Amino acid sequence: MLATQLQLATGPVTWGVDFADAPSNLPWEQVLDQIASSGLGALELGPVGYLPEDPERLAGALRSRGLRAVGSFVFDDFHEPAKREQILAVSERACSAIAAAGGTVLVIIDRPGGERVRTAGRSDAAPRMTGDPWLRMVDLVDEVGALARAHGLRPAFHPHAGSWVEFEDEIERLLEDATVGLCLDLGHAAFAGIDADRALAVWSERLVHLHLKDVDPDVVAAVRRERLDFWQAVGASVFCPLGDGVVDLAAVAASLERQGYEGFATIEQDRRPGGGDPLADLERSLAALARAGIAAASGSPSQVKERAE
Repeated sequence: MLATQLQLATGPVTWGVDFADAPSNLPWEQVLDQIASSGLGALELGPVGYLPEDPERLAGALRSRGLRAVGSFVFDDFHEPAKREQILAVSERACSAIAAAGGTVLVIIDRPGGERVRTAGRSDAAPRMTGDPWLRMVDLVDEVGALARAHGLRPAFHPHAGSWVEFEDEIERLLEDATVGLCLDLGHAAFAGIDADRALAVWSERLVHLHLKDVDPDVVAAVRRERLDFWQAVGASVFCPLGDGVVDLAAVAASLERQGYEGFATIEQDRRPGGGDPLADLERSLAALARAGIAAASGSPSQVKERAE
């Protein structure tokens, strides 16, 4: 059987870098060195301001390590109307950095907050956003999408655990109301109770970007039983290396093959900065992908080193 070919990447998120100014972040040079040593030749840049924003300095840092930029994300409070100008300013910086580095994708994420952060993974307990608040959020998502397109980028909305767009009904509504594409994160989908290979089939026409991620079923059960919030779930290591959780990678591979997906697939593992061993976990994820019949696309910058089992 032929392997499913994907353009594989990773990013600073796997090293716990969600916010550029977090004092516990590892030095960016160390993270880039470890990404390069993994054998992957492509990365998402992480939150704007973590890596150098000067185009020549960033290009040199990537080039010297044999790395290519895929894109990056804006992870902010899209559900807060008062944050509009701040979000647009950060989005402009992110788009400029991505375009200057040769990336192609802007991922848009509503940051977990308020009452929704407390109901992550529990659809029956989660309030829904309706009326004007929903319309304002969608309008802001589309404004950021327009900024991305003005920079030659493809905007993709990322449904996220603990945010106001997490569960299947909310994703359907967002895709109906907004003009951006979809970044499907398999781990966040599983956290929300959404079957990954089915989601890939249902939303294939809007799929722009893919995050390969997995969740530990025992931790998910504890999150629901003990009513942990999203950040507590991350602290409890709900996200695990690919192949160690509930995501059926073989089914994902088959679904992607059927859909003819040609975009990047970024391997991520959400964690607290300094938690665990990101490089060792990334190697476990790469080995699991290989066992599931997923290989780096021929001619892509992503290359998986041979590893002894």
